[in-house]
Amino acid sequence: MKSRQAFDAIHESCHTGLFSGGLVLLRLTLGFLFFFAGFSKLTSDWTAAGFLASASGPFAAFFQSLAGSALVDGLNAWGLALIGMGLIFGVAVRSASYAGIVLMLLYYFAHFAENTAHGLIDEHMVYSVALLVIIGSGVGHAFGLDALIEQARVFKKRPWLSWMFG
Repeated sequence: MKSRQAFDAIHESCHTGLFSGGLVLLRLTLGFLFFFAGFSKLTSDWTAAGFLASASGPFAAFFQSLAGSALVDGLNAWGLALIGMGLIFGVAVRSASYAGIVLMLLYYFAHFAENTAHGLIDEHMVYSVALLVIIGSGVGHAFGLDALIEQARVFKKRPWLSWMFG
């Protein structure tokens, strides 16, 4: 008889309604968090100049060079809002999650000295790991539009496009 392995319990628990519901709630919660962060920036006179000008750590010079750029401000605000909408509506969930991870890593490294002052883990790392779970789970198909979108003829002809959805 095969002995029980460490990941057997995780595999078994992944097939419960509570786990699936938790993943949908995780997707929606992160979606609203990202959307409202972007929306608040888009509807105010927000700028990333202060955040970028005070960058620290080994990449400080790079991030400081971006301070005051209207392009960077727009990309940041719209990126947050679009990532959030993708997660909320379940559209291109994998793409939105990858973009969210990139954005969180940029935030993390922009203030590396402060973010690692009490250890290497901060909220940006937690959000990144949560988005990684979403990427691997296919939760965009649950209460999301990804499952409907993937039924389009273009996905039958080009199945490699499916990596963006799920």
